Amino acid sequence: MRTWKVLAILALIVVAAGGYWLGRSTSPEPAAADQSYAAGVRDGRAEQGTLSLPATDKQIFDAGYEAGATDAFAGFDGGWDHKIPYAIVLTPGDGITYQIASRVEFTPGVAYYLCPDGHSVCHQPR
Repeated sequence: MRTWKVLAILALIVVAAGGYWLGRSTSPEPAAADQSYAAGVRDGRAEQGTLSLPATDKQIFDAGYEAGATDAFAGFDGGWDHKIPYAIVLTPGDGITYQIASRVEFTPGVAYYLCPDGHSVCHQPR
């Protein structure tokens, strides 16, 4: 009788470990989960700000929200590669807090550093 209980406990442990392993191996990548979370927060904040507005006002708000997101890249709204790191320099914006003054795409085999002027990014081959 005692052997049967030990075997049952071992079987439960194996099933639990297998379930844990299966759950971990089939879960989405953390980066994808982080991106989904950020998108949900953004959408939730936009929705929260427009809950009491008539439909036409909400459409106007949404258009302004999208335009603001585009304006954040003023002067650099095209040509960004996905999953490529950039060094950007921010300056005070015109009617907004910040705007991008310059950007440098990181390239393998290149060393990047703050230029002597203290405001831009310099680089040289390694």
